[in-house]
Amino acid sequence: METFGLVQAGACPFRGRGRALDRYATAFFTKKAELATLVCDEWVVLSERHGVLDPDEEVEGIDREFTELEPAEQARWSMDVVADVASRVRKQEYDRLVVFADRPTRTALKERGGLLSRTAAAGAKTLEPLAGIGGRERQEQWLDEQLEIRRDAADPTAADIEADLGELG
Repeated sequence: METFGLVQAGACPFRGRGRALDRYATAFFTKKAELATLVCDEWVVLSERHGVLDPDEEVEGIDREFTELEPAEQARWSMDVVADVASRVRKQEYDRLVVFADRPTRTALKERGGLLSRTAAAGAKTLEPLAGIGGRERQEQWLDEQLEIRRDAADPTAADIEADLGELG
């Protein structure tokens, strides 16, 4: 099965221009990105300012939190992101979409952007591994556990992503 990942960046701690992967290099983002690298065939950065970015794409620093956007901006952003993601899923024929994002962002993508129905129509099942885990501290612990398991595995991609990450869509 082919898997596509969506990794929420959060606020950018760095000013200036650089690769998205470097601009958003907080500890939390780095853990999500590393796990996405291990369990996904391809993944992209989800930026509140820029939308969907390839990890190596050059961007200007300083982002904003999703909750800082006005409701109309959240809706427009969600629809644009979901259109981009559904297009990539359809074009590359991905079977699964793994969303590493916080609750407000996941909710907006589903309720305002139609994430579940649009990715299903494109042929992919959506997994939300961070849903239901608790707050950020517990999510980071879970990410650490998953990374340790996969770093120690002979083939870190061999584990069943649905069994390990859960289907909480």
